[in-house]
Amino acid sequence: MNCATCHSNVETFELYVFDEVTFPSGATVSFGEGEPANTCINCHQGRSSTGSVDRALGDLGDDEIADNLRFQNIHYFAAGATLFGTEVKGAYEFAGNEYLGRNEHVGAFDDCTECHDTHALEVEVAECADCHENVETAADLRLIREGEVDYDGDGDVTEGIAGEIDTMTEMLYTAMQEYSTSVGADLIVYDSHSYPYFFNDAGESYSTWTPTLLRAAYNYQYVQKDPGAFAHNGQYMIQVLYDTLAALNADVSGMTRPQISADGG
Repeated sequence: MNCATCHSNVETFELYVFDEVTFPSGATVSFGEGEPANTCINCHQGRSSTGSVDRALGDLGDDEIADNLRFQNIHYFAAGATLFGTEVKGAYEFAGNEYLGRNEHVGAFDDCTECHDTHALEVEVAECADCHENVETAADLRLIREGEVDYDGDGDVTEGIAGEIDTMTEMLYTAMQEYSTSVGADLIVYDSHSYPYFFNDAGESYSTWTPTLLRAAYNYQYVQKDPGAFAHNGQYMIQVLYDTLAALNADVSGMTRPQISADGG
């Protein structure tokens, strides 16, 4: 990435200006007319959505193995899609369920350029430390949590919201593997560094997809490729993970799905 990625003129350093941004779902969102953060989400929106996954699946039965299915990839660092949640439907959302929309943090820190250095791209950790105790490094951000709801059901209400997401993501991978063999498909194996990411246990590109497994794999990859999801919209991601686990018939009885208030937040 170089200056021309964000600047339309590298002599005067004028930004590319966007009043609003259209996401792969077709939804259009904005941080406000001409706001610099709109430039960020023009790229950090992902390349897929609930709708594109549904179109790929067509009218196949949930547990029907289809050799014409291929993995649907959100792409990388879809932070904008995470932040806007159900408003843009970047993660796969299950029909009949409600999801959280945009994560609005405190007034001075609720868009990309207010939390990240616009050139180094790193999080402005010192700004976080003004409100969050014991935050000195970027790694410390993963320890932040609000409240004592045990979302992942592991009994630990002191871990950060990132820890809740990590546990549920690990459970999702296990559930995907158990499901894949239970329906007569190949055992599914994930490799975050090798395209197309999902393989059978012989190391071949995964080809025995069912709609249920493909939806789960899409959301698993979604979380893997947005390492800041816990901060961008942690409770939205927990909703997505909870529903994905439930769709695989995993035991979610000890977990808690984040609620949606009357005003949608």
